[in-house]
Amino acid sequence: MNEIDIPRYVDSQPQLFFWEIDEAVIFIGLLGCGIAIGGWFTLLSIVAGYYAVKAFKRFKNGALDGILLHLCYWLGVMGLNKHYEDSTKRDFFQ
Repeated sequence: MNEIDIPRYVDSQPQLFFWEIDEAVIFIGLLGCGIAIGGWFTLLSIVAGYYAVKAFKRFKNGALDGILLHLCYWLGVMGLNKHYEDSTKRDFFQ
């Protein structure tokens, strides 16, 4: 019988350098906006991205995993899956 390595953290999010992917999306998004504006805003966006990720990490420690996807769904930015595509439609079942 062969031994199989089982990962320790099966439910953890993918990493991009030293950030989880949802933290990296925030930083890269702010950096992209700073680059698009140009000039000193590029450097300001790096600083703003660092502090935004720091604040998001603090928020994420008290919340569930994948909170950024849930917030994007709740605000109507994206669909959750093929069953729950429109978050603006609120259904209440009795």
